[in-house]
Amino acid sequence: MTASGTISRGLSEEVERGGWMYEWQLTPTLVTPVFSSNLPSVHGTRLELIEPVCRAALSAAGPDATAIDLACNEGWFAHRLLEWGAARVLGVDIRPDNIRRAELIRDHFGIAADRLEFACVDVFEMDTDRESYDVTLVLGLIYHLERPLDALRIARRLTRSVCLIESQLTRQDRPIVRGDGVPGVYHQSRESFAAWVENDPGNPLASAGGVMSLVPNQAALESMPVWAGFDSVELLPARPHHDLQYVLGDRAVVAAHVTRGFDG
Repeated sequence: MTASGTISRGLSEEVERGGWMYEWQLTPTLVTPVFSSNLPSVHGTRLELIEPVCRAALSAAGPDATAIDLACNEGWFAHRLLEWGAARVLGVDIRPDNIRRAELIRDHFGIAADRLEFACVDVFEMDTDRESYDVTLVLGLIYHLERPLDALRIARRLTRSVCLIESQLTRQDRPIVRGDGVPGVYHQSRESFAAWVENDPGNPLASAGGVMSLVPNQAALESMPVWAGFDSVELLPARPHHDLQYVLGDRAVVAAHVTRGFDG
């Protein structure tokens, strides 16, 4: 992906609006302004953690490998998937503004729409019977949802090889005690969620609508993909130089693998 010396009027207007998720090097001297100074650190950590897994899966799939980026935002990781070996990538996002920017960026870099397609779609309305993909990305999505497990079930139906899932986490690392409908009978659950009411649909870093989002702890993040139908899950460990959120355990990435056909 090479920056050119000029940009289209539409893209120029979007840059003027500000508030970008990613730092796009559009020209040798023009970089899109991001919401938060910490975002590049988060994206850089995601990149380092998922790239080896994605490259391996795409290489194993061969020259016709495909990938999908769920909640793709402006499509930065969709571009990376092309660089890592995907012949075709679909990016989907619920926000029309994000898709408009993604298409402007794609066209700016001269990438054909049949190689990099974007669609404004709610993840819960995806047609999982139409197509599946060798690699699926679910980055920064599930902790903005009331139904995170259902979203991962959809991701499973879309995935042939591996799904990379990144999430904010709670710090709840001790089991939760719950009753069992009988006085004095209790059970402990390693998995838990924090309810986070997101009331500002105008916040582009939050849910697309007012919802009670469920933020998992690490145990839930590792268990949910199995319940969603994936065959195995591995936590991708952060290293000391990564963004501090990942080092402290406030965010994490797991790789959910498919080794058998889907029978659900």
